[in-house]
Amino acid sequence: MPQSDASKLSSDDQILREIAETERVLQQELAQAHAEAARRVEQAAREAEAVRSAARAQVEQEAETASRAIAAATKAITEETLARAAAEAAEIRARAAERQAGAVEIVVREVLGGRE
Repeated sequence: MPQSDASKLSSDDQILREIAETERVLQQELAQAHAEAARRVEQAAREAEAVRSAARAQVEQEAETASRAIAAATKAITEETLARAAAEAAEIRARAAERQAGAVEIVVREVLGGRE
């Protein structure tokens, strides 16, 4: 039976070697999986930063476009308001000029009319 014990021992050693080899392979695969996960996380972070950067640039561009549009609209409104005010002022001056002649006539009549 000593030979049977030796073969059993050899069989047990073989099983232990296979378990150790399987464990080594699994540890290696686990390390590779961790490295791949870290690489993917880093890549995702770079992509997210690129998206954020593009979004910031787009927001800045849209803000600049909106600012120019607001400035143009403000200028147009200001010019329109000034044009209306100038037209109203001219109309008022014209009416005042018309009334001035009548007022002068009334004053002259009153002043001279009292002397006659």
